[in-house]
Amino acid sequence: MKLFLLLCLSAVLSARQVKPPAPPAQSTFDRLAKQAEDAGRANRVDDAIRLYTQALRIKPSWEEGWWNLGMLNYQLDRYVEGRDAFRHLTVTNPNVAVAWAMLGLCEFETKQYLESLRHLQRGNTLGLGQSEQISDVTTYHLAMLLTRYERYEEAMKLLVEFSQHGKDLPDYVQAMGIAGLRKPLLPAEVPPADHELVMDVGRAMFDATALRMSEAQNEFKRLLDKYPKQSNIHYLFGTFLLYSDADQALEQFKAELAITPNHVPTLVTMAGEYAQRQDYKTGLPYAERAVEASRDSFAAHAVLGRILMESNMNLQQGIKELEMAGRLEPGSPQVHFFLATAYRKAGRKEDATRERAEFLKLRKSYDENAAASETRDRGKPEPK
Repeated sequence: MKLFLLLCLSAVLSARQVKPPAPPAQSTFDRLAKQAEDAGRANRVDDAIRLYTQALRIKPSWEEGWWNLGMLNYQLDRYVEGRDAFRHLTVTNPNVAVAWAMLGLCEFETKQYLESLRHLQRGNTLGLGQSEQISDVTTYHLAMLLTRYERYEEAMKLLVEFSQHGKDLPDYVQAMGIAGLRKPLLPAEVPPADHELVMDVGRAMFDATALRMSEAQNEFKRLLDKYPKQSNIHYLFGTFLLYSDADQALEQFKAELAITPNHVPTLVTMAGEYAQRQDYKTGLPYAERAVEASRDSFAAHAVLGRILMESNMNLQQGIKELEMAGRLEPGSPQVHFFLATAYRKAGRKEDATRERAEFLKLRKSYDENAAASETRDRGKPEPK
């Protein structure tokens, strides 16, 4: 995968429209830059690195020089030196998405995982549309790190892009299996005894998220036969069934709770399903258990607040729960929608108006991002 990435990045480099540098005061710079370029083309990598380094001492603002120096070091697995070069480039020009992505990839290799996560996200946000392959490598590493830091839903959302585009590489299947099992591990950290389990779950999730419904249902049934007491599998099967057979989904969720009584995603999903049915009395204990099990879960506070608000069991407590959810996850449109409804019920018109406006703003941003993503997808080649 790394060799493929290097080839793709070389293509991106040649395609980038880098403005030619203004002639430096020292003619030495022109000579070193030309020699560095010639050495790189002749595959004299060590010479090229030395010459680029000398040239950059004369002109630290030379973007193409930092890029080439970073890529040459990355090619030689010199990740510390590559990291430093890409860091210089992001300071010189903070709008180059691939520079942030490469900085994050180098930091991944140097095990600076928090920094890598932040910088890969920056590159992803700026947009890596120059190359589908670079985008895929960034997405994969970003998903691995999100999983490691227990942000499983965010990781799964990224990995679904692979399944929905037919990119069922073993690395992607494995990453989806780890996220699905909610294991805060990188692939290299998975114990050998769990490799088969991870791949089995990954394949079921790939089929499910690719909407291969019959295959996914069979995969989940095999999983339950093979791993009857394994945490998370009943939950995953339940989420798969929820929109086609909600009653059967609830049975799977109950089976999950028999194995893992404080499984927060299961408790939240059950509470949400009962709220959707307006069966608030049944849903309330699940929502309360979810909050008790995870005080930092915005979803738990949100569903408890919704139930208390919509049922009129305790409107003021419902508002407090929804406000807590909003503090934990201010970017959730759903939380602002429920808060607007709760404030309106409580006669707090100004607060309701503010939350309604925030909901509409976030929803508009979501719709615009979804439209942009769909546009990018239409420009990608169909999987063979």
